[in-house]
Amino acid sequence: MKSLISTALMILMALVVFGCKKAPPESVAISDGPVAPIQAPAAKAQVPDDVMRMAANFSKVFFEFDAATLTSSAQQALSDNVGIMTSNNDLKVEIQGHADERGTTDYNLSLGQKRAESVKKYMVAGGVSPTRLNTISYGEERPVDHTSTEVAWSKNRRAEFRITWGQGNATGTTE
Repeated sequence: MKSLISTALMILMALVVFGCKKAPPESVAISDGPVAPIQAPAAKAQVPDDVMRMAANFSKVFFEFDAATLTSSAQQALSDNVGIMTSNNDLKVEIQGHADERGTTDYNLSLGQKRAESVKKYMVAGGVSPTRLNTISYGEERPVDHTSTEVAWSKNRRAEFRITWGQGNATGTTE
């Protein structure tokens, strides 16, 4: 009986080892017909001059502790960009609000949103369509400076901008 089981196991093992060979791949005929050229990947769109000027102005807008009020220097930079946007309807801006680490997560998300909305309100009052301005808050989640000092906190209390144009091209402080 043992020899019958041993023989059956050896036959089964031989079938597994030798019976599972894969068939060689089929050969593919090569046509002598025309060959389609390989397309190079699309080049990144060149950034328009208006976008470059806006990006230079938009760098960042900073806020005082626990405030969403625009400073006079922030208003001036925004005024310049309002002029650019009103003369170029292809441009859109995402306004990103940020806060420092002090306060709860919910509070800082709310404060970041208020900061972004403050920028949007100023730009809409200047003549930019609200449909071209999107706001988002990152609260304390994306600090510029990770240290816990007054200097670091002042850098983190900000609004940043992402400028888009054409078919989804983008540039800005978050790119």
